[in-house]
Amino acid sequence: MLIRSCRIPPLLLLLILFLALLGWQLSQGTAHEEGPVGSEVVPLGEGGVPAPRIAIMTFVTDQRSYLHLSLKNKDHYARRHGYDLIVDYESHTERSVVYWKFDMVDRLVKTGKYDWLWWLDFDTLITNTDTKVTDIIEEELRNMTNPDQIDHLVTHDCNGFNGGSFIVRAHPRSLKFFRDSMDISDKAKAKDIQMSEQDAMAKLMKDDKESASRVHVVEQWKLNAFPQEIACYDETRKGWEHGTFVLHFAGAWAHVKGEDPTGQLMKKYENDIMWGDWKEFY
Repeated sequence: MLIRSCRIPPLLLLLILFLALLGWQLSQGTAHEEGPVGSEVVPLGEGGVPAPRIAIMTFVTDQRSYLHLSLKNKDHYARRHGYDLIVDYESHTERSVVYWKFDMVDRLVKTGKYDWLWWLDFDTLITNTDTKVTDIIEEELRNMTNPDQIDHLVTHDCNGFNGGSFIVRAHPRSLKFFRDSMDISDKAKAKDIQMSEQDAMAKLMKDDKESASRVHVVEQWKLNAFPQEIACYDETRKGWEHGTFVLHFAGAWAHVKGEDPTGQLMKKYENDIMWGDWKEFY
């Protein structure tokens, strides 16, 4: 019997080798440059202690003349210090839109990703991005006898509590404060009394001693400064000046004439923002 040698065409041989190599790669699973889940680098503070995990919260549900500036400013600050910026663009609360901040707090606390949440109204500018909000938290709690029991850092203006800038400990214990505030609002609504979220929070702090004991009042200029055009200051009587941390144009419509009072003030004070060097964190 004559046996002929079997000769494989070169192209077919290359195809077989390619398929064999592809099969081997697929059998190894997907490769990742990142480390395993949970291996992310945790920023360290002074003394090698993990830095507090911070989320800055705000929302905007309609078009504004200062939309870009407000978002850019908060995003820039968050990038500079390694914080998260959480912005909602829709509100789905059955209450007034201002109550949506309560839903945001509830949602972010339940993630377990943060130590503190900093709420900022959209009509604000962080005018000194050098300042770390964690330094303010540490400074305010340092000399308190019960710092671990303080869940809320708030400010007042000339009318009392102002909810434009406040800090919440991201702990399940904090959520009771906002649930109780909503209960106050619901009871008022049952009597045909419309109450803002700020008024509900203020009433809770006034009427409930236990809730009030978990609140620390920060001097207004440190966390929620008003410009000279809106001279509604707390008892320190200190308004915004160049180098101050945060500028809030609260109720600009009642103090500044024009079709766009807040936008006008935003534009006026934009050049006073201390941005820092974007090359260090972009």
